Amino acid sequence: YFLAAMAIFAYAQILWVRRGRRFPPGLAGCKFVTLEYLRRIAASGEGIKRCQDLPPDAFGHPQKARFVISISHRWLEHYTCDIKNELFPEGMRLRTMLSALDEYFSIRGLGKGQGFKSRIQRIAMALTG
Repeated sequence: YFLAAMAIFAYAQILWVRRGRRFPPGLAGCKFVTLEYLRRIAASGEGIKRCQDLPPDAFGHPQKARFVISISHRWLEHYTCDIKNELFPEGMRLRTMLSALDEYFSIRGLGKGQGFKSRIQRIAMALTG
């Protein structure tokens, strides 16, 4: 029982520290889309939608997240931010973004022994390159 109580206490303490996460005023109204939601829409073939068109379950709480990554990209066309084709049925932007994120935020990616900062820099290069 002692080990279980200690594990619960440690997890509660981590959540308490993350609760104090504060963002700059410019990000005060931002919504945070979860990686799980992006994976789900890619699997279903839905593709990326406007923030206003996303369901409430698409958004996560940054205070509970282990990592928060901000990704900004320009739209590829006037009316859509992503393009679907034979090579990318879920959308080119969604597939390339998930490929870069999955490389570093999956069980196999976190075990590569790289530092967190270098992983983030490589994600940024992959998404902008």
